[in-house]
Amino acid sequence: MDLPGMKLAPDGAPKETLDAIPGLPPDLRAFLEQHDGGRGKVGNRPLILWSADQIAREAQSQEVSLATPGLLLFGTDGGAEAYGYLSRLRQHRYGRIPLIAAGMHEFEAIADSLEELIQSLAEGR
Repeated sequence: MDLPGMKLAPDGAPKETLDAIPGLPPDLRAFLEQHDGGRGKVGNRPLILWSADQIAREAQSQEVSLATPGLLLFGTDGGAEAYGYLSRLRQHRYGRIPLIAAGMHEFEAIADSLEELIQSLAEGR
C-alpha cells in the first residue's frame, strides 16, 4: 500500500496484540504487522492510523460497540471523525463516522478495503 505523506511506525505490532483484537480484518492486520500505526496526510486530509494497542483499547471500551455492534475503529482525522470497519455490511465495510454520535445510521460506507479507503481519502472523497 502506497502512503506518501505518511510517517509510518517502523515496526509491526506484536502477534499477541493483533490476536486479541476482535473482528480485525485481514488487510488491516497485514498493515499492522508491518507498521504499528502512522500519521500524516493523505491528499489534503490528515490521517492518524492507531497502533494495535490503541485499536484494542478502543474495541474494549465498548462505548462504540454498544452503539454500533460490529464497528472496529482504527484511526481518526485528528478531529471529529473516526475511520472504521463495519463487519455487518456486505460491501463497503470501510468508512468514516463522527466520533460524537457514533450510531450505525451515521457510518458513511466508502470502500471495500483499507487500500480503497486510503485512495478515496487521497482523492478527496
